[in-house]
Amino acid sequence: MNLGFEGNGAPVLNIQFMAQHREVDVLLKKVGLVVGVIIAGLVTGYFSSSIRNFIFNPGNAKPGIVSAQKTAEDGTDAAALDFISKEDAIGAVKNLPAVSRLVRVSELDGTQLVFAADQEPTDEYPVWLVEVKESRPDKFPETIYYQVDAVSGGVLDFREDELQISGLGLGMTRKEVELKQGKPPKSKKLFDKTLKQNVRVYSYPGLEVVFGSKGSVIKITASQPDCAGPKGVKTGDIKKDVIRTLGKAGTAQSDRLAYSFGEDKNLLFVVKFSNDNKVSEISIEKTAVGSENK
Repeated sequence: MNLGFEGNGAPVLNIQFMAQHREVDVLLKKVGLVVGVIIAGLVTGYFSSSIRNFIFNPGNAKPGIVSAQKTAEDGTDAAALDFISKEDAIGAVKNLPAVSRLVRVSELDGTQLVFAADQEPTDEYPVWLVEVKESRPDKFPETIYYQVDAVSGGVLDFREDELQISGLGLGMTRKEVELKQGKPPKSKKLFDKTLKQNVRVYSYPGLEVVFGSKGSVIKITASQPDCAGPKGVKTGDIKKDVIRTLGKAGTAQSDRLAYSFGEDKNLLFVVKFSNDNKVSEISIEKTAVGSENK
């Protein structure tokens, strides 16, 4: 220990040593406080079953704890992880008017309906994918997919006015289309064998608009670069990004995905892909005959 002497010869502790001693004393007090808080937290947490399981049975800890911690760090509301059950998701689909009618009809004509969850929700895509398989003795089975919000329980769907491409939507008149796109370079009238009605086709560069017999839009097809459709899906997008945005398609082929919307599933959004799995064309249409201006 270093000692110093003042003029009267009395020894004093070195000032530097005293300062260091005070710092150590403060540090020990802080450590003691932290240890006390930890012990109090463990004692309190012991009475929480989830925390107790996490401490003593980490292998059996519920994944929701880890997910909640992760979302809290990301600033996401941890309550959003409380997904509805599969049964509730299927129940939401059964309550749809179109499905309810289908159930009633199936009881009369012998149609078999099977409801199942084809895809479970994840943090990245919190949606239940519910499939309804309809089997009849006289035709091949048909499967319709519905997407249910795993948090709110609402069935995800497009209203007709939300189905637009480049600001053009189903049900628009020729005048409304011309106000947005101008007079078409090409216009022709023809008979549509599928719809069994006369239609008029407006052709713009990379864009085609079809009007039904009553003069309103029943189909829009676009292949322009970066042309945006429902939910922001646009030409040039990668296939996996489309699926992440819209979920599994009701009809899936190697070069296209088809999504059905509307109460009667008569609204169709088709996404076509090129050989490199990028969106080459998007189209929306109303498929039911006689549904124009409905």
